[in-house]
Amino acid sequence: MEFESFESALEYLKNIIKKFEENENISIEELLNNYEEGMKAYSFCEKKLKETQKKIKIIDENFDRIS
Repeated sequence: MEFESFESALEYLKNIIKKFEENENISIEELLNNYEEGMKAYSFCEKKLKETQKKIKIIDENFDRIS
């Protein structure tokens, strides 16, 4: 699955968590598939957060230079 935004990946991850919480009779195959998809969403979110942190740092550094 490919995500368009941080928000879409986060929503997808929330839905996977909801499936785990609501379904006690989940098969091992479904569990594994959901775990894999959840890790993809988590990795996407983590990457986006790191990119955002870098951009904020650059903005802060540029702001410090002109003030």
